[in-house]
Amino acid sequence: MIDLHTHSNESDGEFSPTALLELSKSTGITALALTDHDTLAGLVEAERAAKRLGIRFIPGVEIEVEFEPGNFHILGLGIKQYSGGPLGSFLEKVREWRNIRNKRMVQLMNADGLDVTLDELNRLAGGEVLGRMHFAIWLIAQKMAKNVPDCFKKWLGPGCPYNVKELRPKLEKTTEVIRQAGGKSIIAHPLSLWLSWSSLERYIPLWKEAGINGIEALHSGASKEAAAKLTALAKKNDMIITGGSDFHGSSRPDRCLGYGTAGVSLSEELLLPFDEA
Repeated sequence: MIDLHTHSNESDGEFSPTALLELSKSTGITALALTDHDTLAGLVEAERAAKRLGIRFIPGVEIEVEFEPGNFHILGLGIKQYSGGPLGSFLEKVREWRNIRNKRMVQLMNADGLDVTLDELNRLAGGEVLGRMHFAIWLIAQKMAKNVPDCFKKWLGPGCPYNVKELRPKLEKTTEVIRQAGGKSIIAHPLSLWLSWSSLERYIPLWKEAGINGIEALHSGASKEAAAKLTALAKKNDMIITGGSDFHGSSRPDRCLGYGTAGVSLSEELLLPFDEA
């Protein structure tokens, strides 16, 4: 059992990289990718823990790129250059844009009478990246939502009071810096693109030309029917097929380590594209 999409507390996950790997070991995971949002900060620690525990480690990152109408997230999997270089510099800029968004979100919350500061939220986050998940955790603690999905529906999602559109990098630049760092670019949770199947079929070949290598067809949020369509689409375009739980911890109890589409465990066959030559 493997998992190619997880998060630590270096972005919006609950567990430290070491604790995440230890939990993975106890769960029966044999290979894991750490794909924190906009940072590579946890990769060295996670790789060290993986070696100690006998788990194969796939270094990764998750980056949102410019796109409408939905959310276009890219997983960079198999990253070989962890610090410095084009990808490291690129992510520093992306985090600057994220911080601008976060400040505006706090301003909107303060205007609504909510007593919260950016410093308080950064302390809550603890890691290098403050994301909307941390805003959700704070709002839930104030009894303003039942859980994370409810919070995004009421407060943080598109069209909601505290939703602020942030600057995002271009697709081509993102895939290029992932390639330069030795990684492969995968479309994460494709259903979040909010595209019809016919539109997705038109876009995929264009995105492949722009540097996309694969599709996360077996994401935990996809139904069996959707996963089958995404798998067929990837095969049609000779692209990599991946899957992951998108594990964050107790904030998303619906996402369990090692389980993708419809609660089915993820096979080691998905690792083949990341085997060293």
